[in-house]
Amino acid sequence: MVDVTQIVSGLAGFAPALALLFYTLREYTYPRAQKPYFDDRKIFAFFALGIVLGMVMFAFEVYGQSISAEETLIALVLGFALMEELFKLVILNFPRFQRKVDTAFCGLAMGLGISSTFTFATVYSSLLGLEDPGALEMAAFSLLGLQLVLMHGATTAMIGVGVARGNIKPYFSEAVLVRIGYGLLMIPFFDPHPPFDIIGLAAATAVVVYAYQKVHRLSLPVLIADAKKGRKAKKIRK
Repeated sequence: MVDVTQIVSGLAGFAPALALLFYTLREYTYPRAQKPYFDDRKIFAFFALGIVLGMVMFAFEVYGQSISAEETLIALVLGFALMEELFKLVILNFPRFQRKVDTAFCGLAMGLGISSTFTFATVYSSLLGLEDPGALEMAAFSLLGLQLVLMHGATTAMIGVGVARGNIKPYFSEAVLVRIGYGLLMIPFFDPHPPFDIIGLAAATAVVVYAYQKVHRLSLPVLIADAKKGRKAKKIRK
Protein backbone atom coordinates (compact mmCIF):
# COMPACT_ATOMS: atom_id res chain seq x y z
CA MET A 1 0.00 0.00 0.00
CA VAL A 2 1.23 3.51 -0.85
CA ASP A 3 2.03 5.52 2.28
CA VAL A 4 2.50 9.24 2.95
CA THR A 5 6.28 8.99 2.56
CA GLN A 6 5.97 7.55 -0.95
CA ILE A 7 3.41 10.17 -1.95
CA VAL A 8 5.55 13.04 -0.67
CA SER A 9 8.65 11.60 -2.38
CA GLY A 10 6.81 11.09 -5.68
CA LEU A 11 5.39 14.61 -5.63
CA ALA A 12 8.79 16.07 -4.70
CA GLY A 13 10.40 14.41 -7.70
CA PHE A 14 7.89 14.36 -10.52
CA ALA A 15 5.60 17.36 -9.87
CA PRO A 16 8.22 20.15 -10.11
CA ALA A 17 10.08 18.37 -12.94
CA LEU A 18 6.98 18.16 -15.14
CA ALA A 19 5.85 21.67 -14.16
CA LEU A 20 9.24 23.17 -15.09
CA LEU A 21 9.32 21.21 -18.36
CA PHE A 22 6.00 22.76 -19.38
CA TYR A 23 6.82 26.21 -17.94
CA THR A 24 10.15 26.54 -19.76
CA LEU A 25 9.34 24.91 -23.10
CA ARG A 26 5.96 26.54 -23.70
CA GLU A 27 7.63 29.68 -25.09
CA TYR A 28 9.30 27.70 -27.87
CA THR A 29 6.47 25.61 -29.26
CA TYR A 30 2.96 26.02 -30.65
CA PRO A 31 0.90 28.19 -30.10
CA ARG A 32 3.46 30.72 -28.74
CA ALA A 33 5.93 29.92 -31.53
CA GLN A 34 4.65 29.54 -35.08
CA LYS A 35 7.38 27.01 -35.80
CA PRO A 36 8.42 24.84 -32.81
CA TYR A 37 12.12 24.67 -32.04
CA PHE A 38 11.95 21.00 -31.06
CA ASP A 39 10.03 17.81 -31.69
CA ASP A 40 7.75 16.87 -28.77
CA ARG A 41 8.51 13.18 -29.31
CA LYS A 42 12.22 13.84 -28.97
CA ILE A 43 11.69 15.87 -25.80
CA PHE A 44 9.72 13.10 -24.11
CA ALA A 45 12.25 10.50 -25.29
CA PHE A 46 15.02 12.45 -23.54
CA PHE A 47 12.83 12.90 -20.46
CA ALA A 48 12.29 9.13 -20.36
CA LEU A 49 16.04 8.55 -20.80
CA GLY A 50 16.64 10.91 -17.90
CA ILE A 51 14.25 8.91 -15.71
CA VAL A 52 16.46 5.85 -16.20
CA LEU A 53 19.71 7.79 -15.75
CA GLY A 54 18.41 9.30 -12.50
CA MET A 55 18.15 5.87 -10.92
CA VAL A 56 21.61 4.91 -12.19
CA MET A 57 23.14 8.08 -10.72
CA PHE A 58 21.35 7.52 -7.42
CA ALA A 59 22.68 3.95 -7.23
CA PHE A 60 26.23 5.18 -7.84
CA GLU A 61 25.91 7.85 -5.14
CA VAL A 62 24.53 5.38 -2.60
CA TYR A 63 27.39 3.00 -3.30
CA GLY A 64 29.94 5.81 -3.01
CA GLN A 65 28.50 6.97 0.30
CA SER A 66 28.59 3.42 1.67
CA ILE A 67 32.34 3.11 1.14
CA SER A 68 33.31 6.65 2.10
CA ALA A 69 34.20 8.26 5.42
CA GLU A 70 33.87 11.79 6.81
CA GLU A 71 37.47 12.49 5.80
CA THR A 72 36.67 11.78 2.14
CA LEU A 73 33.27 13.54 2.00
CA ILE A 74 34.46 16.62 0.11
CA ALA A 75 36.38 14.46 -2.37
CA LEU A 76 33.23 12.40 -2.85
CA VAL A 77 31.15 15.52 -3.59
CA LEU A 78 33.72 16.76 -6.11
CA GLY A 79 34.06 13.34 -7.74
CA PHE A 80 30.33 12.78 -8.16
CA ALA A 81 29.80 16.31 -9.47
CA LEU A 82 32.39 15.83 -12.19
CA MET A 83 31.25 12.29 -13.02
CA GLU A 84 27.58 13.23 -13.34
CA GLU A 85 28.20 16.25 -15.57
CA LEU A 86 30.62 14.29 -17.75
CA PHE A 87 27.99 11.57 -18.07
CA LYS A 88 25.50 14.15 -19.34
CA LEU A 89 28.06 15.65 -21.72
CA VAL A 90 28.91 12.28 -23.28
CA ILE A 91 25.25 11.67 -24.12
CA LEU A 92 24.43 15.16 -25.40
CA ASN A 93 27.66 15.52 -27.36
CA PHE A 94 26.98 12.67 -29.79
CA PRO A 95 27.72 13.91 -33.35
CA ARG A 96 24.04 13.78 -34.32
CA PHE A 97 23.20 16.34 -31.59
CA GLN A 98 26.06 18.78 -32.14
CA ARG A 99 25.30 22.35 -33.28
CA LYS A 100 21.55 21.73 -33.28
CA VAL A 101 19.31 24.18 -31.46
CA ASP A 102 16.96 21.50 -30.15
CA THR A 103 19.85 19.87 -28.26
CA ALA A 104 19.52 22.59 -25.61
CA PHE A 105 15.87 21.69 -25.06
CA CYS A 106 16.65 17.97 -25.11
CA GLY A 107 19.29 18.62 -22.45
CA LEU A 108 16.73 20.39 -20.29
CA ALA A 109 14.26 17.51 -20.71
CA MET A 110 16.93 14.92 -19.88
CA GLY A 111 18.02 16.86 -16.80
CA LEU A 112 14.46 17.14 -15.51
CA GLY A 113 13.95 13.43 -16.17
CA ILE A 114 17.12 12.66 -14.19
CA SER A 115 15.93 14.86 -11.36
CA SER A 116 12.49 13.22 -11.13
CA THR A 117 13.70 9.73 -10.19
CA PHE A 118 16.90 10.90 -8.47
CA THR A 119 14.81 13.19 -6.27
CA PHE A 120 12.17 10.57 -5.59
CA ALA A 121 14.79 8.04 -4.48
CA THR A 122 16.78 10.59 -2.44
CA VAL A 123 13.79 11.99 -0.58
CA TYR A 124 12.24 8.58 0.01
CA SER A 125 15.42 7.00 1.36
CA SER A 126 16.12 10.07 3.53
CA LEU A 127 12.64 10.04 5.07
CA LEU A 128 12.86 6.29 5.69
CA GLY A 129 16.04 6.94 7.66
CA LEU A 130 14.10 9.06 10.15
CA GLU A 131 12.28 7.33 13.00
CA ASP A 132 9.06 9.32 12.76
CA PRO A 133 9.21 12.10 10.14
CA GLY A 134 6.82 14.95 10.88
CA ALA A 135 5.52 17.87 8.83
CA LEU A 136 8.75 19.86 9.32
CA GLU A 137 10.92 17.01 8.04
CA MET A 138 8.55 16.42 5.11
CA ALA A 139 8.76 20.12 4.19
CA ALA A 140 12.55 20.19 4.48
CA PHE A 141 13.02 17.19 2.22
CA SER A 142 10.41 18.52 -0.22
CA LEU A 143 12.59 21.64 -0.50
CA LEU A 144 15.56 19.35 -1.06
CA GLY A 145 13.60 17.74 -3.90
CA LEU A 146 12.91 21.09 -5.53
CA GLN A 147 16.61 21.96 -5.26
CA LEU A 148 17.62 18.74 -7.03
CA VAL A 149 15.10 19.35 -9.82
CA LEU A 150 16.36 22.89 -10.38
CA MET A 151 20.00 21.79 -10.17
CA HIS A 152 19.85 18.89 -12.62
CA GLY A 153 17.54 20.78 -14.96
CA ALA A 154 19.83 23.81 -15.06
CA THR A 155 23.17 22.02 -15.34
CA THR A 156 22.04 19.63 -18.08
CA ALA A 157 20.46 22.49 -20.03
CA MET A 158 23.72 24.45 -19.74
CA ILE A 159 25.61 21.55 -21.27
CA GLY A 160 22.97 21.23 -23.99
CA VAL A 161 23.32 24.93 -24.86
CA GLY A 162 27.10 24.52 -25.11
CA VAL A 163 26.74 21.54 -27.46
CA ALA A 164 24.16 23.41 -29.54
CA ARG A 165 26.52 26.36 -29.88
CA GLY A 166 29.58 24.21 -30.56
CA ASN A 167 31.28 25.92 -27.60
CA ILE A 168 31.20 23.34 -24.86
CA LYS A 169 33.98 24.37 -22.47
CA PRO A 170 32.46 27.47 -20.78
CA TYR A 171 28.99 25.96 -20.45
CA PHE A 172 30.28 22.63 -19.14
CA SER A 173 32.55 24.44 -16.67
CA GLU A 174 29.61 26.50 -15.41
CA ALA A 175 27.50 23.36 -14.99
CA VAL A 176 30.26 21.66 -12.98
CA LEU A 177 30.74 24.74 -10.77
CA VAL A 178 27.01 24.91 -10.03
CA ARG A 179 26.95 21.20 -9.21
CA ILE A 180 30.03 21.44 -6.96
CA GLY A 181 28.81 24.59 -5.23
CA TYR A 182 25.45 23.01 -4.50
CA GLY A 183 27.01 19.79 -3.21
CA LEU A 184 29.43 21.55 -0.87
CA LEU A 185 26.77 23.86 0.54
CA MET A 186 24.49 20.89 1.29
CA ILE A 187 27.07 18.95 3.35
CA PRO A 188 25.93 20.51 6.68
CA PHE A 189 22.30 19.60 5.87
CA PHE A 190 23.07 15.88 5.76
CA ASP A 191 25.63 16.10 8.57
CA PRO A 192 23.94 18.72 10.79
CA HIS A 193 26.04 21.42 12.43
CA PRO A 194 23.55 24.12 13.54
CA PRO A 195 23.18 26.83 12.38
CA PHE A 196 25.30 25.97 9.32
CA ASP A 197 22.77 23.40 8.11
CA ILE A 198 20.09 26.10 7.70
CA ILE A 199 22.55 28.59 6.20
CA GLY A 200 23.83 25.96 3.78
CA LEU A 201 20.31 24.97 2.79
CA ALA A 202 19.37 28.59 2.07
CA ALA A 203 22.58 29.28 0.13
CA ALA A 204 22.25 26.07 -1.90
CA THR A 205 18.66 27.01 -2.75
CA ALA A 206 19.79 30.44 -3.93
CA VAL A 207 22.48 28.87 -6.15
CA VAL A 208 20.14 26.49 -7.97
CA VAL A 209 17.33 29.06 -8.32
CA TYR A 210 19.79 31.51 -9.87
CA ALA A 211 21.20 28.83 -12.19
CA TYR A 212 17.77 27.78 -13.46
CA GLN A 213 16.58 31.35 -13.89
CA LYS A 214 19.70 32.11 -15.91
CA VAL A 215 18.96 29.19 -18.24
CA HIS A 216 15.28 30.13 -18.51
CA ARG A 217 15.66 33.90 -18.93
CA LEU A 218 19.05 34.24 -20.62
CA SER A 219 20.73 31.14 -22.08
CA LEU A 220 17.76 29.71 -24.02
CA PRO A 221 16.34 33.05 -25.28
CA VAL A 222 19.77 34.23 -26.45
CA LEU A 223 20.41 30.89 -28.17
CA ILE A 224 17.14 31.25 -30.08
CA ALA A 225 17.85 34.89 -30.94
CA ASP A 226 21.28 33.93 -32.31
CA ALA A 227 19.75 31.05 -34.27
CA LYS A 228 17.26 33.45 -35.87
CA LYS A 229 20.07 35.84 -36.82
CA GLY A 230 21.93 32.94 -38.40
CA ARG A 231 18.92 31.96 -40.47
CA LYS A 232 18.42 35.55 -41.68
CA ALA A 233 22.10 35.83 -42.62
CA LYS A 234 21.84 32.65 -44.71
CA LYS A 235 18.76 33.98 -46.52
CA ILE A 236 20.56 37.25 -47.30
CA ARG A 237 23.60 35.42 -48.73
CA LYS A 238 21.31 33.34 -50.94
